[in-house]
Amino acid sequence: MFNFIKRHKIASIVTINIIAFIIIIVAIIIHNAKTAVVDIFVAPSDATITLNGRSYDNFKSHDVLPGAYHVKISMENMQAKEYDITLENQGFIRIWDYLLDENGGYDYYLAHPEDESILTEIITDDDTAAKSFIKKYESIAGILDILPIVDKIPSENGNLYGVRYEYDTLTIKDGRELENCTQAFCLYITDTSGNKKDYALSIISKLGYDPNNYQIIYEETNYE
Repeated sequence: MFNFIKRHKIASIVTINIIAFIIIIVAIIIHNAKTAVVDIFVAPSDATITLNGRSYDNFKSHDVLPGAYHVKISMENMQAKEYDITLENQGFIRIWDYLLDENGGYDYYLAHPEDESILTEIITDDDTAAKSFIKKYESIAGILDILPIVDKIPSENGNLYGVRYEYDTLTIKDGRELENCTQAFCLYITDTSGNKKDYALSIISKLGYDPNNYQIIYEETNYE
């Protein structure tokens, strides 16, 4: 009886080992069969990328089985893209692509500079619309090179604590670090005269920049 139980245990262990061996062999076969590679680099960075309904991580290369795939790139408030690709055995395909905003434009990237930098890496020389946007983006960013802008205005406030101020100060600074900056480019205007916002915007315009391309954060600091 004891020998029977012992033989039964040995047989069970052998069976388990055989099954484990088969699983390993199957896994190796499956792994070796994945001889096609798809490289994914998509803007925006938070976009969802699926191949035949299965999600794949952005900014990575993936081993997949050769065959036909339906690609879908999507993100909330952006226009989704869908198309088909075929991966040959030992083939390689890049999914380097980007999404446009709901209006079919690039405004999203104006508010998300980290994704604009990804877009810059993706676009090709013949993508004239994207290249035009990048040129516009760089033009808008150009104002940062000449900030801060300080303009002194003759003061109408007279004395303050016994000291006469001859000038009020209007200052235009880079406001991207401010808590209430929600766009890629924020201009922070401080005005001690308290009534020169339009004048500050005219300075921006005279320098060749459109104030509408920036989030304007205006702060009055009135003398009383």
